[in-house]
Amino acid sequence: MHVTSEDWAGIEHVEAAYREAVQQMDKRNERWAEIGWRAAQRRDKRLLQALEKAAETITKFDEEQRGRTRRCAARLSESIETTETQLFQAAYTTLLSGKPIENLKWIYGAGAWLCGYNCSV
Repeated sequence: MHVTSEDWAGIEHVEAAYREAVQQMDKRNERWAEIGWRAAQRRDKRLLQALEKAAETITKFDEEQRGRTRRCAARLSESIETTETQLFQAAYTTLLSGKPIENLKWIYGAGAWLCGYNCSV
């Protein structure tokens, strides 16, 4: 299943995409991750957009949950993002730079899931 609603990049959908990535990784379903990895290697525009929105959404949610912004230098030592936030940010920035890394293929897979690419796997 993939996201088709208008709010495809809402926090519920981003979290669902991450959960799906973790489940597929636990099942050792490399084929699922390869869909995202191949799209990343092609620098697919839909994947780039999905990862951008997902990174923005999860970063905003992370900041709201903590009740403060990470832009304040005084709290920099307390501003470590969640693992999920860091992974989506890294996946987006590596893809944006044109240098995707294979270690993030499960997160690229989550982005592909948001796009509807791996709904039949």
